Amino acid sequence: MKMQKMSLLSLVAVLWLVSFNAMAACGDQVLTKLTAPAYANLNAILTPAQVTKFKNKLNGVTGAPTYNSLLNEANTVAALIANGRVLITLPDGTVVVDTSKGANNTYANFQAKTINENHNSRIAILDAQLWACGVGLETKTSTSTGDVEVYLAKRLGAYLNSAGTVRLSHK
Repeated sequence: MKMQKMSLLSLVAVLWLVSFNAMAACGDQVLTKLTAPAYANLNAILTPAQVTKFKNKLNGVTGAPTYNSLLNEANTVAALIANGRVLITLPDGTVVVDTSKGANNTYANFQAKTINENHNSRIAILDAQLWACGVGLETKTSTSTGDVEVYLAKRLGAYLNSAGTVRLSHK
C-alpha cells in the first residue's frame, strides 16, 4: 500500500513538473536565437501561414492522394533551404514525411511507421510540443556525417491538441 502511494505521488510530481514546463513561455533566449543567422532563414520560411498550411494538409491525410499533397508541400519547402530537409511528425513522434528519405515517403510506409524511426525524443520536436510558444530549436553535430545541423521545429496546433510538428533543418 505504501509503495502504491509513493508511486502515485511520484507520478503526480512528474506530471506537475512536465505541465509546469509546458506552460512556461519561450524565454528570451529562444526569441533571440530565432533572429540569429542560423535560425532566421528557417524561421522566415516557416511562417504562421506555412505552419497552418502544413497543419491543414496533415489533418487532411486520409489516403495516398492527400498524403502526396502533404509530401509535395514538404518537398517544395525543403527546396527553399540550401541542404534543407523537412520532417513532419504526429504528436507522438511518428514520422509522416521526411524529405531526406526520398522514395521511402509513401502513404503505406507512413501507415507502417517505416519512413524513419520515431522522433518523439528529438530535442527540437519535443520542445515544440511542450513549450507554450510551440517552438523548438537545436544545433548539433551529426554522428553519422560530422556535419553541424540546425533544426527549427514548430507545433502544428495548440498545446496538447496539435496535429503534430514540422521541423526544418539545414547543414
